[in-house]
Amino acid sequence: MLRIWSNEGVQARRIQAERLFTLVIFCAASALAQQNDWLIVPGKRLGPITPDTRRADLDRLFGKANVRDQPVDKGEGPDDATVVFPDLPAEGLAIFWSQSGNGEVELVQICYQLRSSSCRWHTENGATLGTDLQKLEKLNGRAFQIELWDYDAGGNISSWRGGKLASVFENGGTTWGGYPSRLMLTVEPRKGSGPQLREILDVLEQQKRPLLSNDPAIRPLDPAVTRMTLSLPSRTHVPVVR
Repeated sequence: MLRIWSNEGVQARRIQAERLFTLVIFCAASALAQQNDWLIVPGKRLGPITPDTRRADLDRLFGKANVRDQPVDKGEGPDDATVVFPDLPAEGLAIFWSQSGNGEVELVQICYQLRSSSCRWHTENGATLGTDLQKLEKLNGRAFQIELWDYDAGGNISSWRGGKLASVFENGGTTWGGYPSRLMLTVEPRKGSGPQLREILDVLEQQKRPLLSNDPAIRPLDPAVTRMTLSLPSRTHVPVVR
């Protein structure tokens, strides 16, 4: 039986189809926003990147045009990496893959081209590039230990000294290499001259005491977070029996 639609019926159907199309687009956009929320969750994920993410997934998650394979300096010279948003420093990621050949993410340098506070990636409690010592102490509930500058690991926060951030940033399982999965923060002075820093470091070395974030000697230097490195837990790590 042939069904003939009136002009009003056709118009109503068209409006209904347009509304449905708009709803589909809105839901897709919402899903994409939730998928990449710029959130760092140590031990679990970095936006849509999880311990199960592989190289082929990145093209789908971020768009093929936004993903590139290229060497990146990890601190000891260039290493093979996959970069996400290489042309957008405030969003960029440098992803280094496990040497085990299992295709897992080993670690990620977040906003790897920046040392300032314009990075979009952040933790749930607001830590990001540019976060100063006072805010970190407030989040941690106490002072924490920093490796002396001018050394290989200089500026790395090496211990939260039992504070709140220990369970937030370091409670994430184990990497394939057997290291704790965690978010490593590095802080560097934003003020002060080279000689002023050298004088402070000489005093600390002579006293043979650890550098704590609440040390009055470093307050004038105004240190802040300049690097964030996230290591994700391995699904294939087998603990070594000693």
